[in-house]
Amino acid sequence: MRVGRRNIIDKLYHTGNWVVRIVGSAIFLALGWYSMRFTYYMEPGQGEMPILALDSMWKNMFALFVALTVLSALLIMEQRTDRKVQMLLKRATLCAAMLWTGGASAWWIQVADRVPEGDQAFVYGGASRFLEGDFGYLHKGAYMGMHPHQLALVALCELLFVFVGTYNYLAIEVICGVMAVGIVYLGYRLVSEITDRMAVIVGYNLLMLGCLPLIFYTSWCYGDVPSIFCSLIAAWMLMRYAKQGKWGDLVIMVAAMTFALLFRKHSLILLVAMCVAAVLYSLKKRDLRIVAAALLAVVMFEASYQGIYKMYEVCSGIEHEEGIPFVAWIAMGMQDTQYHYYGWFNNYPKSIYGQVDGDAQKVVEASLQDLRERFATFRSDPGYAKVFFREKILSQWNQPLYQSVYFNTKYLEGLQPGPNSFASKVSGIYFEHILNFSDRWQFVVFIGMLCYFLFAVRKDSNVLQHVLAITMIGGFFFSIVYEAKARYIFPYYVTMFPFAVYGYQQMLERVTSLLGRGRVDQAQTDAEAYEDEKTA
Repeated sequence: MRVGRRNIIDKLYHTGNWVVRIVGSAIFLALGWYSMRFTYYMEPGQGEMPILALDSMWKNMFALFVALTVLSALLIMEQRTDRKVQMLLKRATLCAAMLWTGGASAWWIQVADRVPEGDQAFVYGGASRFLEGDFGYLHKGAYMGMHPHQLALVALCELLFVFVGTYNYLAIEVICGVMAVGIVYLGYRLVSEITDRMAVIVGYNLLMLGCLPLIFYTSWCYGDVPSIFCSLIAAWMLMRYAKQGKWGDLVIMVAAMTFALLFRKHSLILLVAMCVAAVLYSLKKRDLRIVAAALLAVVMFEASYQGIYKMYEVCSGIEHEEGIPFVAWIAMGMQDTQYHYYGWFNNYPKSIYGQVDGDAQKVVEASLQDLRERFATFRSDPGYAKVFFREKILSQWNQPLYQSVYFNTKYLEGLQPGPNSFASKVSGIYFEHILNFSDRWQFVVFIGMLCYFLFAVRKDSNVLQHVLAITMIGGFFFSIVYEAKARYIFPYYVTMFPFAVYGYQQMLERVTSLLGRGRVDQAQTDAEAYEDEKTA
């Protein structure tokens, strides 16, 4: 009976890994194919309009060839150097990647005074006003009344401003710059947990040198960079726990996951991936502690948000608003515009919210009705549905800069970079070169992720190692239904780098093994033929 139960558990575990492998491979096969032939971008200083352009297949293939050549050279070097030299190379390239990211981020932040606008302005502005005793943003129809989930990030900004002063968005940018360096280091720690191979670790460090969106987003006064930082800590702690089995790793994981969710509620996708992986791992290893930690993370997430809502109710005397229901954003994500920006922001949630005077139930009813009409359109015209979802997905995932330059082109009057400075040309004459460079880099990363799903995700592999890969799959499907925005894909892109290099290494070793086996088989065949000739 016990043997039969163990077999069922093993099959369930194997099935989970196979699902991840098959679905992930299909996603990145499609992304790799389309990114080789097409690309999307946004003109800095223009409207939020994704522009489709033909890509250079030959340039992308050449970039792939260079990446494989570099990694192959590192693998050969690894065989010919001792452990001391290998460690020196790991640390030297890590330092180079961290110094480059830190230096470039510091330069990008200080060359101009970029004025936060949109959501970032409401967040840091709201935190400043709250400290001054003005809670007007909490009223029905005001920003926090419509978007109460932003109060978690506002609370963190408010805590920061207690020490650095109100309206000090430079402090937020500096923190993002420091965390960008930390993201490079955490990626190094992740890949080091997966393998101790010098070629892979050095390859990761070199690949991170080209992660330009991470640098450009350090001047974005929002929760994207901090949430990535905390998410990587949580994923690293999971991997450490799988090896060491220490309670401390789970405690840090829960804390990091909670902060990731406070910085950016979309991190909920990572939390779901962790819960799924924790259940599979606990069944396989008979370890209930990790399930308890996952459940605690869920409780901490819910308790944190409810606690923050209650805190502002008490401080302001204003009752907590439900805000715009989630389904309204789904409804917008299914809509088209006259310019065919499939699922991109068109102010639908705010508009429908205003039409019904903020009645959440009526917003839900109207959104569901609009969704039914859109699904009826998709059913009646499958060809249009195919184009809609293909272009919606690619306009988000196949945008190499992920709107990082686009969102950082508004300056405080008189404090913009000089007209002939390099910084001003980033969104000017150099923009196309930066886009093309990032385009090649993105293609290399996508193909590396395809290799990871094909060769690194196996039926018996540690599912905790694949948590971030599972999150990418979840994020992909979420992007199909939710509001379209390339910025939402940026966190998944940054977390691809450690796994992409490992995927290439696994692929090269598999090919080398097959070629070596072929040579051995051929040598054995030749030897048998020679013996047959001698006997004859």
